[in-house]
Amino acid sequence: MRKYIFLIIFVGLLVYFSSFFNGFLWDDEEFIVNNPAVHSLKNIPLSFKSSAVNGSYYRPVMSLITTTMYAISGGHPWLFRLFQVGVHLVNSILIFLLFCQFFPMEKLVSFLLSLVFLVHPINSEAVSFISATQETLFFLFGVSGLLFLIKRKKDLKNLFLVSALIFLSLLTKETGIVFFIIAAGYLYYYNRKDLLNFIVINNLFFFVYFLQRLVIGATYVQGKGLFPIMRVSFVQRLLTIPKIILFYLEKFFFPGKLAIAQHWLVLSPNLADFYLPLLIDLLFFFLLIFVALKIKDKGFNFFFFWFLSGLLPHLQIIPLNMTVAERWLYLPIVGLLGMIGVILKRELDRIPKRLALTLIIVILVLFSLRTIARNFDWRNELSLFSHDAKRTISFDLENNLGVALFRSGKIQEAEKHFKKSTELAPYWWVNWNNLGVIYERKGRLAEAEKLYKKAIDQGEYYLAYENYVGVLIKEKKLKEAKEFLEKEGLIKLPNNEKLKMFYHYLLQN
Repeated sequence: MRKYIFLIIFVGLLVYFSSFFNGFLWDDEEFIVNNPAVHSLKNIPLSFKSSAVNGSYYRPVMSLITTTMYAISGGHPWLFRLFQVGVHLVNSILIFLLFCQFFPMEKLVSFLLSLVFLVHPINSEAVSFISATQETLFFLFGVSGLLFLIKRKKDLKNLFLVSALIFLSLLTKETGIVFFIIAAGYLYYYNRKDLLNFIVINNLFFFVYFLQRLVIGATYVQGKGLFPIMRVSFVQRLLTIPKIILFYLEKFFFPGKLAIAQHWLVLSPNLADFYLPLLIDLLFFFLLIFVALKIKDKGFNFFFFWFLSGLLPHLQIIPLNMTVAERWLYLPIVGLLGMIGVILKRELDRIPKRLALTLIIVILVLFSLRTIARNFDWRNELSLFSHDAKRTISFDLENNLGVALFRSGKIQEAEKHFKKSTELAPYWWVNWNNLGVIYERKGRLAEAEKLYKKAIDQGEYYLAYENYVGVLIKEKKLKEAKEFLEKEGLIKLPNNEKLKMFYHYLLQN
């Protein structure tokens, strides 16, 4: 047992070592670098009293850990990287221990399955993206609770401990509630007499959780109306589901073209995007049902239930901020691996061991190399955005690539991507503001002024307000700038220091 754990740590460090040198990128800038709420330990109580630390999300455990790591590291990403990889290593060990409970005589099978989880390229986003630490962390609490449920006697004290760990998972990310469903599923299959007690205890925790959210008003869904999947009808989201499921299945078996910020939609039924994915999905699930009926194994049924429970929250019944995200398979992938493990356990004597071991080693090596390569995509914003923009059409990816190019001095290239972002999302405000910055840099102040105003009309974006007043002053439109600040700017953003500085200057001139 110990040698397997040491091997998991060794392989994990080998595969993810290159990620230790990556910096903050993507949403890290909003949630960590430019977020004063996580820059001081004094703000830790705010993590539990409001959703201010993590934007509009109520994730106090994640906020607490982010604030603490920022204070210790002085805002440097090294500690965040070390922590994130460390949690993933612990999760992989817990998965190994979990599989050992279901395959006690086949520890090698459990070890190899946990290695697949460890090095699978689709998990690289959850490990390389600092703002996605919540994925690995909520999983850590949830799977720990599940292990306690499986390994220890089912008295009230232990059920309370399991429920407390699931509660911590929920406080880390809302998806933590899925672990309650998975744990209830386990009790249904293996120990039904304790199911009612477990549900009652968890309901007490859920009452506290939802009461807390209600009191602080953390009921808003961040990005509402901004992301394409949030802007289409419920029927169109349903039409997108078959392709979403196929996406996750494809990336599990063939993790080739990986990319962030995917916002594609299926707006009407067609062969390539609806009927064919639907057919493949149905064949896959019919195959799983056939196997379940044939082998009649509780473990297979449980992991099938795990996979479905983990997948359901990400099928856009309730719209999220992306159509798909690789990190969202971090939980469901265990269900797929568990089903594979049950089949391997039953068929182990019929499979030539040398051939099987060789095949698994080849898969692990290929997955590891793919993950290492993906780690290098995450080394900085320019490498990540330029790589992924070639693999998916995305309004915010185009904007982010424009920002990265602008910061590297490639103004002309940045302009192209900002324009493409405004074409994909003309209702957004950030892309119009950034395009205005390009025109202001080129000295085309009148056009920049119009673009900043357009950004303000689309949303109350503080940078657009600052840039708009700034360009009016450059154009010597001092009266217009002063009137704008008095009638709108300082009314909407009364605490904005830059706007107050501009107003003070205008009063003196």
